[in-house]
Amino acid sequence: MKEKLKKTLSPKRYAHSLGVADEAKRLALKYGADEKKAYTAGLLHDCAKGYSTEEQIELCEKLNVPLDDAALQCPPVIHGFLGSVIAKTEYGINDEEILSAIKYHTVGRAGMFLLEKIVYIADMTEVNRDFDGVEKLRETLERGLNEALMLSVVQQLKLQTKRRGVIHPNIIYMWNDLLKENGNAK
Repeated sequence: MKEKLKKTLSPKRYAHSLGVADEAKRLALKYGADEKKAYTAGLLHDCAKGYSTEEQIELCEKLNVPLDDAALQCPPVIHGFLGSVIAKTEYGINDEEILSAIKYHTVGRAGMFLLEKIVYIADMTEVNRDFDGVEKLRETLERGLNEALMLSVVQQLKLQTKRRGVIHPNIIYMWNDLLKENGNAK
């Protein structure tokens, strides 16, 4: 799996994928998820990133991967939806939890299960990530998974509103669901 992935991604993206796999496995141990599933989902989360945006959209059409208007207006999220299909067809992954974790690693969703949460946050906190706020996110993650997820949503919303970028509605649904899950909804 690693050799095949290495051939399809840039060296930087491949290093990131290894970092996410390692971080997802670590978080699985910490929070009680399946380590092998976490590692596999982390490793393959960006398996569709080797394609250009145009190629991703074409492949989604060809493979009947549904994309909503928000995804089409925010192309950096498309690879997650496509990646779940690529993981199944190109890498032989049939585990629905792994496929779903890959699918939602960029936009989240309401009702995320543990593996989805772990891959989502591992993508943001793996060792190669270096952005304003990543250290605070890592510190928060050591205190609690949902707390870190909520902080990551706040960071994403700030970034997208500052850029005047499209916000995929799934991240709003994720936020609302995390509030309810944590008993913080008002």
